[in-house]
Amino acid sequence: MYADIDPTQDTEFHDALRARGIIPALPPSRSPSPERESDAQLRATRLAGLSDAQIRAALDDAADARDADAERELEALRARRAEVLARERRTHRFGRVYPIGRPDYTREVTDASKAQPGVEGADEEQEDDDEGMTGAGPVGGQEAKETKKGTGVVCFLYKDGMDTCQLLAGYLNTLAAKYPATKFVSIVGDKCIPNYPDKNLPTLLIYRNGALHRQIIGLRPEIGCDGMKTKCEDIELLLTAVGVLDRSEVPGEPTHIDSQFGRRTDEHDNGDEEPGRKSAIRG
Repeated sequence: MYADIDPTQDTEFHDALRARGIIPALPPSRSPSPERESDAQLRATRLAGLSDAQIRAALDDAADARDADAERELEALRARRAEVLARERRTHRFGRVYPIGRPDYTREVTDASKAQPGVEGADEEQEDDDEGMTGAGPVGGQEAKETKKGTGVVCFLYKDGMDTCQLLAGYLNTLAAKYPATKFVSIVGDKCIPNYPDKNLPTLLIYRNGALHRQIIGLRPEIGCDGMKTKCEDIELLLTAVGVLDRSEVPGEPTHIDSQFGRRTDEHDNGDEEPGRKSAIRG
C-alpha cells in the first residue's frame, strides 16, 4: 500500500485501486436513523392496535369521567341553593298579618321577638341595654343599629268599624308582604289590654328581643301621620325609623323612603329631633 494514499476516499481512482486489491474496500455505509414518530403518530399507532370493543370501552370510560365531574358540580350547586333557600325560609318566614288572641300573646309576640333571624334553634343571649329596652333613646339610625338583634314584631291593636283602624290594617297587610322578615300580628285592643281606651286606637306595639320597644299611638301629625290622609309610605317610614323594618331586606331599587329615612336619621344623629315626636312614640 502506498503510504500517501488515503484508503477512505471514495473516488474513481480509489475505486480502481480497490478493484486491484491495492487498498481495502470501504466499510458498508450505515443506514439512516428512522425519524422519531410524533405524538399524533404514536397515538394513531396505538389506536390501530386496538379492537373496536377496546375503543368503545375507552370512550365510555372518558364519558363516565366527564359525567362524574359534571354530577359533582351539580351536587355542589344544589347544596348551595338548598342552603340559600333554607336561610331565606328562616329569615323571610312571615309575609302576612296574623290575627291572635290574648292567650297567644306571649308566644306570638314576646317569645317570637326573641328569635334570631336566619338561625335555627339558636338560644338567645340577652344583652340588656336600658336605653334600648325602655325606648327612651332617640328615634333614628343609632337606635336602629342597637335593635338589629332578635326578630322585629309589630302588634296592631284595633277596633272593628273604626276608620283609622281599617286604613292602617290595609297598610300593614301591604308592609307585611313587603317585609317578610318582620312579624305582624293583630288583636282587638280591649281584648289585648282590658279597658284599653278607644281614643288610643289604632296602636302599634313594637317588640324586639322579648321586650316592648315602642308604643305608637294613633295616626298623629307629630309622628309623621295625618289621620285618614296618612299614606302607606308614612307608616313604612315610621316603622323603619323605630328599627322594626329593614330596607336592606327588600330587593329592588331604593325608593323615596330611603332618602327620607336617611335625611331623618341625619337629623336625629345631630340631635335635631322633631318637636313632639318623642312624646308621641312612647317607650
